[in-house]
Amino acid sequence: MPMSIFSNQLIIRFLLLFSCSLATQTSFASEDPRTIVETAAKEMTSRLITDKDKVSNQEYYLEQLVNELLLPVVDHKFMAKRVLGKHWKKTSSSQKQQFTEAFKHKVIRTYAGAFKAFNGETIQFEDAKYNKSGKKASVKSAIQRSGAPAINVTYKLYSKNDTWLTYDVVIEGVSLVKSFRDQLSQSIDQHGLAQAISALASEYKTETPLLVMAGGTWEPYISNQLPANGLAVNIVTEVLSRSGYRVEMKFMPWQRVAEGLASGEVDISVGSWYNETRAKETQFTDAYLTNDLMIIKRKNDPLSFNSIAEFKQGVDKKGYRLGVFKDFGYGNEFNDVAPLLSLNYYKYCSQMMRDVASKNTDLALLDRWTAMNSMQNKKNIADHLEITSTPLISRGLHVTISHKNKQHKQIAEAFNHTLKKMKADGSYKKLLQQHNYPL
Repeated sequence: MPMSIFSNQLIIRFLLLFSCSLATQTSFASEDPRTIVETAAKEMTSRLITDKDKVSNQEYYLEQLVNELLLPVVDHKFMAKRVLGKHWKKTSSSQKQQFTEAFKHKVIRTYAGAFKAFNGETIQFEDAKYNKSGKKASVKSAIQRSGAPAINVTYKLYSKNDTWLTYDVVIEGVSLVKSFRDQLSQSIDQHGLAQAISALASEYKTETPLLVMAGGTWEPYISNQLPANGLAVNIVTEVLSRSGYRVEMKFMPWQRVAEGLASGEVDISVGSWYNETRAKETQFTDAYLTNDLMIIKRKNDPLSFNSIAEFKQGVDKKGYRLGVFKDFGYGNEFNDVAPLLSLNYYKYCSQMMRDVASKNTDLALLDRWTAMNSMQNKKNIADHLEITSTPLISRGLHVTISHKNKQHKQIAEAFNHTLKKMKADGSYKKLLQQHNYPL
């Protein structure tokens, strides 16, 4: 049955279900394909309902939603190879890359358009059927429509590295991959391979707004050596992605971040503590984490306090040397404490803690999780140190947005709104747990 005879409404319903059924996380890999499909459908339809305003008002939000939820479990590279078919071997490496990227955006844009047709249809699934090796599976389903015949859709998945990935979908006997291949073949016949690929790449470029985000290494919050570039980067990227933005993360020293914000070359600083000067120069979001700044001392040091006032009394005229980071905005409370101490400035947490252990400085002021992480990784140093039980200062960690970006207020509002929703639906807490953040 040729694809052209299907009504547009039927195709839309199909694409909607396809998107819903695949929008799942790899954590479901150990489950059977049917469970993956049904669980994912609930997740996607839930997001369509809760994010209804964004779906209606933000032009590229749906594309970002597809990219976030669909692409992780669709092997679009394998699909692209199958769509290109016999022509795959004839293409250069750069053409393969260009085609695969364009095909990904074609898939994203096609499904994004289909989301708008969601109308609460009932979907019935059958148990998965496997091939002899158990490495491939198909899941049949039927979209039940009021006053119209059901639409039969079959999902084809295969197991790769213990993860089920989708490589094709068949609606009423017609393969999605074959339909795309037929469209491309017609273009190749008319214009040639190279021009057909270029035309596809030109037509299917992502138009989701891109924000350049920057920050300096600050483990375990920000680091290109950590999963998802660290907890802070992961949270901010996820919140912005759900708000309808793409994010490009760049690592650079704080001074360069500040210069980039001032010039407009950087849209966002991933983590900042509030101060009035920065608030005049950039747009602050709500805090997405709280940094408890603790005093780290040698175990034999009798210093103890339950408040900042007690800390002042404990260090006054004692000649304490305190290790801090240069250019950190510790805030007004710290400015009141600083004159009672001799400040030693550091670039690296590890050196600061080594110096406390070796008596080259007496105390260190560090974020609790940063200190815990550093001590866990350096047991020989940790044996000589302890973290005081009461935070000296607590600072909210914010995103700051360059005033050069004309949408800075809208970006901040979208960030704050999405952050609240993620805290309410539990996805924020899941990110904290994934990074083993102490709750």
